[in-house]
Amino acid sequence: MLDLSNCYGDELHDALRVAAQAGPVAVDGLTGALVALRHADVDALGRDDRLVGVGLTTFDLMGITSGPLRDWYGSLMFTNEGAAHRRLRMIVQKAFTPRSVEMIRADAGTIASTCAATVTADGGGDLFAAFSLLPIRVICRLIGVPDNDVRDLVEWADALSPVFGFMTPEQVAAATAALGPFEAYVDQLLVERQSAPTEDLVTRLLVAEAEGQKLTHGEVRTMVANLIVGGHDTTGSQLGCSFLTLLRHAEQTEVLPKEPALVRAAIEETMRFEPSIPGIPRTVVTPVEVGGQELPAGALVILSTAAANREPGVWAAPDRFELTRFTEASTPRLMSFGIGVHYCLGAAVARMTLEEAVRVVFAEGPALRFVGDPWVVPWRQVLGRSPAELPVEVAA
Repeated sequence: MLDLSNCYGDELHDALRVAAQAGPVAVDGLTGALVALRHADVDALGRDDRLVGVGLTTFDLMGITSGPLRDWYGSLMFTNEGAAHRRLRMIVQKAFTPRSVEMIRADAGTIASTCAATVTADGGGDLFAAFSLLPIRVICRLIGVPDNDVRDLVEWADALSPVFGFMTPEQVAAATAALGPFEAYVDQLLVERQSAPTEDLVTRLLVAEAEGQKLTHGEVRTMVANLIVGGHDTTGSQLGCSFLTLLRHAEQTEVLPKEPALVRAAIEETMRFEPSIPGIPRTVVTPVEVGGQELPAGALVILSTAAANREPGVWAAPDRFELTRFTEASTPRLMSFGIGVHYCLGAAVARMTLEEAVRVVFAEGPALRFVGDPWVVPWRQVLGRSPAELPVEVAA
């Protein structure tokens, strides 16, 4: 039995390591889900059409059988499969391109610099808090949301972020209350773009077409909401994990001011070493065998990318952080953004946001050091896991 209920920090890796030594599959004590632990299995299962996304399985397990929250969640591209998923993804990809992300990189860098200045100007502060709004501000810049509206979106996104996992009754109530005003805001944004098109993602989604098909008004509204909610906490939490990892390994990160081109490799290694999202949920449709154990139809499965990304034999010195690891062509592929047909559509904007944040803090800013013991930090979890705070000071 694998108990992940309180494994937010370093104990997560300890628990996964012990479980992997016992076998390729474990059982999560909290949810009863089967946890696939080995790199080859995680990679293969992520591409296996006998497994699908969780859909509404978590809602069924929570007893949420009807209502607006269930209807909204069930309409997301993330929860659809087969032809419905392919159609949505095919059209959205016409608008949400790597080029559209690169068009706002300079803006993301400016916003990140402003976040960093709140810490360095005072000689120190909470690095995590200083960058807490960076991901949603970048997403809003991509979508075309005015800066003055970001605070409202943060409140709604914070309430809705837990919807991707198991929620408490209080979280269900908060998410349900936030959904109405959130959708009303996005509706108004769509109306404005229909009458006055711009170069933002909302406008591109409204006109995107693939094989003669376009998104309906409701589908665009849902996609915009999905991008905001899905990217807010996941990227923000990974930013906290990446910052912590780099602060813990200052002897390696001190090279970044001289070699800023290593920032991208550093980001990849922090996501391998300390991921905010440690697993990918799937549902078994047709029985499948893993490591001699049959996973029955209907079983909830977690593909543990956190375990796979630290598996001995797959990675050299897997429990050691190596800033330059991903500069080597022989390095395995990172699975932190998903596998197969459900690969994260927002991976490009998340990576770009992380790169700009790390660049301004570790490659361009004054040297920072952690205040206290960086190996003893409180952790938090909303959708992703991350340190709750990162107290730093400008090094003398």
